[in-house]
Amino acid sequence: MESEGPPESESSEFFSQQEEENEEEEAQEPEETGPKNPLLQPALTGDVEGLQKIFEDPENPHHEQAMQLLLEEDIVGRNLLYAACMAGQSDVIRALAKYGVNLNEKTTRGYTLLHCAAAWGRLETLKALVELDVDIEALNFREERARDVAARYSQTECVEFLDWAGQVKSAKSVTSHDQKRSQDDTSN
Repeated sequence: MESEGPPESESSEFFSQQEEENEEEEAQEPEETGPKNPLLQPALTGDVEGLQKIFEDPENPHHEQAMQLLLEEDIVGRNLLYAACMAGQSDVIRALAKYGVNLNEKTTRGYTLLHCAAAWGRLETLKALVELDVDIEALNFREERARDVAARYSQTECVEFLDWAGQVKSAKSVTSHDQKRSQDDTSN
């Protein structure tokens, strides 16, 4: 009985010839030399000095496009700040806040940086964002606050912190309201 296809020697010759062609094609493809966004690596590794050089040194080749690179969004509306939140880089968030970014901006589904940090269990990043006065009451598309997202992902420390931060905010609001009322009473 004859086998189907070319004899064994022709078959192995065909495959080795195909392998050589594939290797040549791979060698001709340009290799990626790293991330396209030069801010990504310093943001993910916490290299605040590296980020500051890009933003503040006019000689840096990326200086003029630094803010555009920072705010470049993916398909769901996340920018580099979200990556820094996921990586727990609170010093990066603090440093980038100095350049006037909107820390309350939402993704297409309503998630804020605070929601992101809560979901990933990044307590220090939550603390930094609250210190920077982000809106802790912001709601996502599911009508969840960051505290609710933290609870959904069992991030207990984050839930406790956000509960505390909410109580502090409420207390400040009441105190501020009482002071205003007191000032109004004394001026009448």
